[in-house]
Amino acid sequence: MPAGGAPTDPLALPPVPPPAAADHPRRDRVLVLLFALALVLPLAGAFAKRDLARTAFENRPTAPWPAAPADAPALRGWPAAVEAAFADRFGGRDRLIALHHAAKAGVFGVSPVDKVLIGRDGWLYFLGEDGRAIDRDWRGVHAYDVDEPRRVAAEFRRRHDWLAQRGIGYVVVVVPDKATIYPEHLPSWVRQVDPVTRLDRLYAALSAHPEIAVLDLRPALRAAKAQQRVYFKTDSHWNYAGAAVGYGVLMQALRARRPELPFVPPERPPYVPGEDVYSGDLAQMLGLPRRFAEDDVAPLGKVLANAPARCAQRLDAPPPDAPETGRETYACARPGLRALVLRDSMGIALVPPLVENFARTLVLSTRRLDPALVADERPDVVIEELVERALHAPLAFPL
Repeated sequence: MPAGGAPTDPLALPPVPPPAAADHPRRDRVLVLLFALALVLPLAGAFAKRDLARTAFENRPTAPWPAAPADAPALRGWPAAVEAAFADRFGGRDRLIALHHAAKAGVFGVSPVDKVLIGRDGWLYFLGEDGRAIDRDWRGVHAYDVDEPRRVAAEFRRRHDWLAQRGIGYVVVVVPDKATIYPEHLPSWVRQVDPVTRLDRLYAALSAHPEIAVLDLRPALRAAKAQQRVYFKTDSHWNYAGAAVGYGVLMQALRARRPELPFVPPERPPYVPGEDVYSGDLAQMLGLPRRFAEDDVAPLGKVLANAPARCAQRLDAPPPDAPETGRETYACARPGLRALVLRDSMGIALVPPLVENFARTLVLSTRRLDPALVADERPDVVIEELVERALHAPLAFPL
């Protein structure tokens, strides 16, 4: 107690601050340097990646850098546009996202990406471009236009009739989504509510048009999966083994209409355990290719690498550093028929064996059946391949 007997305030500050630690200049410099780096490195990274076209994890186009504002309305929107472009490119972005994804998927077992579902036993499922494919096409809990299957069947009928008038055959191949063939690896909470799927309803609508060949690959793929894996665990696509099954069903249907078609057996690439390992597009979207990897039991890469040994050779391959154009032309130096193939990414694995059966094949990554192109190409048969979740796609490009 101080002189005079007045009580001491326990919360009172000392009259003079305590002296700073002897090493405070070094400590402060380190803190200032770290703070400066936290500001500069993201900016430097954004500058270094200023021409980045696509994001690594979301696999979408990056937001473009905006031009300098020319007027007041443009100036008002300019800061937000700069922020969006910077957010897609700042330094360390990919590492931070990878760390976030690893924590959510590895620690909590929750997918950090809204279009990827983490299943059981290392299986990953694609939820579609809208994030609702499994709910809509397998579970039956997301509504869709109930008249859509009939309208899709009618569009297939228009294409069939238009081609038939010109003496051209038409076959449609619907590749089932992974959940349709491998529902047993979905999370336990994913239950099918409506057993009649959108694909079932399409085939029911097509029963009124028996002359149209819209192939149902589900029975063949379900039978084949008892002997071998026919879809990737970590990718949104079927593997080459599954594509070979679909190829067999397709060629049977084509030869029923054009018996003169040959049937060239699909290649069987050798699988080397421990060497043929694959992390698919879904693992890449999660940013966890090491955590989600699988044996590539039917390595398509070996088939593609063996292209020079096959009869059908590509005529319009782009240079190695150029992007694909969505158009592939193949020719086989022997007499035969001509084919036009419309495909999505599921058709990539179908192309190598399929083109071996035709003298000329034009493969297009599109849903549009272009009358001018048909007149110019003069195919004997048109083959349209589409994945189950894109059943509605032909309606966007009516004939």
